[in-house]
Amino acid sequence: MLFSCENSLEGIWLALTDCADLLKNQKSKIKNLNTKKYSALLRCTMDAISDRVFTETSLESTTNDEPSLLTIILDISPRGWYSIKDSTSLQDVAKSLLVFLNGHLSINNSNQVSFIVSSPQTSKFLYPHPSNQKTSTTDSKISPGMYRQFKNVNEVVLEELNRFIKETSEISVVSTARRNSSITGAISMALTYTYRMSILDQSIQTTTASAINTSSINAKQSDASSSSTTAGIVPSTSTSIKSRILIVSANDGDDSINYIPLMNCIFTAQKLKVSIDVAKLGFKNSSYLQQASDATNGVYLHIEDPQGIIQVLTTAFFIEPNLRPYVILPTNTQVNYKASCFITKRPVDVGFVCSVCLCIMSKIPEDEKCPACSSEFDKRSIYELTKDPQVVTRKKRKLDDSAKANGS
Repeated sequence: MLFSCENSLEGIWLALTDCADLLKNQKSKIKNLNTKKYSALLRCTMDAISDRVFTETSLESTTNDEPSLLTIILDISPRGWYSIKDSTSLQDVAKSLLVFLNGHLSINNSNQVSFIVSSPQTSKFLYPHPSNQKTSTTDSKISPGMYRQFKNVNEVVLEELNRFIKETSEISVVSTARRNSSITGAISMALTYTYRMSILDQSIQTTTASAINTSSINAKQSDASSSSTTAGIVPSTSTSIKSRILIVSANDGDDSINYIPLMNCIFTAQKLKVSIDVAKLGFKNSSYLQQASDATNGVYLHIEDPQGIIQVLTTAFFIEPNLRPYVILPTNTQVNYKASCFITKRPVDVGFVCSVCLCIMSKIPEDEKCPACSSEFDKRSIYELTKDPQVVTRKKRKLDDSAKANGS
């Protein structure tokens, strides 16, 4: 009777009720039963019900300790951070990101991190620092009892971030010309570093596999009796480093982002199987960053209250790539897939597309050539696309003409 119940709380309640009625009607038989046997029977019954309620999922492939690489890209465009100066500051967000990095390092001893900062002028690696030597000359503001790896990351990132802000502020004072955002360059740097780490991880795996193979050959030569059962068996070392990118930006405008370089980065991330997560601050969503996150199976969240960013980082963005297929991630169903004009660098709703390189244009160039691949456009096609609409006069029906003739 218990196994015929439906997979719901109501079915479980009916099953327990029937079990209680059965126990009341057969008190004499229950007294003779051993308590341990009855407990085992009840446990087996509840396990059978729970198996029907919950879906069985095998996590054998995700229990191994696979290393993970987390790359953070912090966009420090002055306009975006000035707009949210009343709610948070760049220093507070940087400290929250360092806590997030420390949490990622504490999960697995083999995990790796990197930190890239982007500005309208340039992008730069803060960690790992190009020079391995410690550049700090002042007293450390980090607790002396902190874990060495946490302390190293925090000191280097904070010091290099302050130095980078001073350098970019001096450049912006000298040059007042408006420049585009270099966040696409930062994504390219992150993907390059990811590919480099994956190649390094593969070389380490190859060295480990060869060492295991050599040890198995030596064991085969020393133990001739067990050679028939252990020959050619090499443990699997197919685990590779899993990578993801987290972009933190407060810039509300998409006009400063180059669309075509961003699309190239998206295609590269798809090929490398790298997820791009976006933590968007400010008042408006970024359609281009939404496209990057959606195309790479990442997480996009518009954080309206930046003061609680540490809570969002440790929940929505803390999930490892190997666990994401088993977790329901925050999704964004309203993704604006608008494109950008190659000539004006502005969003386009209706435009022209080159049939060779798929370059999008809001207007046809004067030289009638594609600005990306220099292909010549067909003049007849240009005429058909740019000609003014013609008003066609309505022809009178013959029935109307005959009715007029009869009436006259």
